[in-house]
Amino acid sequence: QVSLWGETKFRVRASRLGSVPLAMAYEQDLPGLREWTTVILGATVTFLFSYFFYGWAALQALFELDGVYREVCPAQEPLCSDRSSRMIFLYSVDNTVTILSGTIFGILVDRAGPVVLCILGAVLQSLSLLLMGWADGNPSNVMDPLLLAFVIGGVGGTALMIQSLKLAFIVAPARFALVMTVANCLVDSSSVVPLGLYRLYVAGVSRGAIFTGYAALCFALSMCLAYSWHGKPSARLHATNQQESDAAESKRENLSTSRPRLHGLSVREQLCTVEFAFAVTFMMTMVFRSNAYLGVIKELLQNLGDARVDNLYTQVLTLLLPASTLLIPLFDICMKRGGFAVTFLVVLFLGLIWNVVMLIPSLGVQVVGSVAFTNFRGLLFASFFTFIGHSFGNRTFGRINAILWFLTFLTSLLMVPVTELSKAWTGDMTAMHVVLLILCLPAVIMTLL
Repeated sequence: QVSLWGETKFRVRASRLGSVPLAMAYEQDLPGLREWTTVILGATVTFLFSYFFYGWAALQALFELDGVYREVCPAQEPLCSDRSSRMIFLYSVDNTVTILSGTIFGILVDRAGPVVLCILGAVLQSLSLLLMGWADGNPSNVMDPLLLAFVIGGVGGTALMIQSLKLAFIVAPARFALVMTVANCLVDSSSVVPLGLYRLYVAGVSRGAIFTGYAALCFALSMCLAYSWHGKPSARLHATNQQESDAAESKRENLSTSRPRLHGLSVREQLCTVEFAFAVTFMMTMVFRSNAYLGVIKELLQNLGDARVDNLYTQVLTLLLPASTLLIPLFDICMKRGGFAVTFLVVLFLGLIWNVVMLIPSLGVQVVGSVAFTNFRGLLFASFFTFIGHSFGNRTFGRINAILWFLTFLTSLLMVPVTELSKAWTGDMTAMHVVLLILCLPAVIMTLL
């Protein structure tokens, strides 16, 4: 009855509940200019400033060209293994902080709302970008300024990302999946931003000038978004919470309701469901696999000779990452017509392709893996967070995500040890690629149950 193949097949319908005047008013009142302005501005901020570090390959190339951590390598080998390991460490720390911050901000967005997250994101992400532009890396110092920049950036970027997941709740129910898909695809599309920064650097603009301008733009747009969220859009979120609470009361009294069965229930009740068990399994395994790919692909391409062609394949990968945005209409159709189960099986199939390609020692073939990966990642987050929003509702959306982010954070701690063990066992990343392949199995089993 609660299988992904059955009851939770994607359907979003407007609630007929309206016992509370405010809830009724907002249910009947279609989203206007203020709501859609918030959606567009929120999507823009998400694209430009949320998780741009996912374009790590281009960002690493920029830092390496500027001489960051050059002192850890012999003069005759500027791209040595120690330098690559330090770069992967920066990415891993940023990724870990991002996931842990998701736990905190998931709770905060339910309690305080998106306005607070926008302001926090504006301040922290702008500070982080300034440090990235002007700080010199010092690997021998525990308080490495560049490391601090990525820690702060992980927190600020997550605040801006979490607010974007609430955008789908301020539009009409028929547009819920589309807006949630756009928000999640743009998170990944932000990975193309470092390529633009890299091209500016190659064109002769200094690292300091690039990141100073980037920081100023981040602060200005994020504060505008905070103002846009204030008022009617935030009131819509409160009205939706009231509708879900009313729906839960109706279910307890055996009255019919058009809302999904988990809406309005307490977090504790929602944790004891098949939907949550699936969400934990899928997120912990798939997010780890996805982030591991982004963290090690630069080194894989480097080992296959990408440096000899001026990092051409690194740039191709960075360009491909946001390409999933072009497939948003297809993602939306996949969820509406095939349901969540079919959509998740497509995600798993795409993940299998890029994982197998990583085991093939050919530089040209990696383009196939990059194409599969960008669609895997885009569809993964678009479908997953649509599933969470549809299944659990707005009232507990942030807290459910907080729990999932924390569990994913625990998994992310394994990334650096697994990377180092792989190098120790096979001399390269082959063992890690095999581990990533094996991690598909739990998600496949839960999807088919």
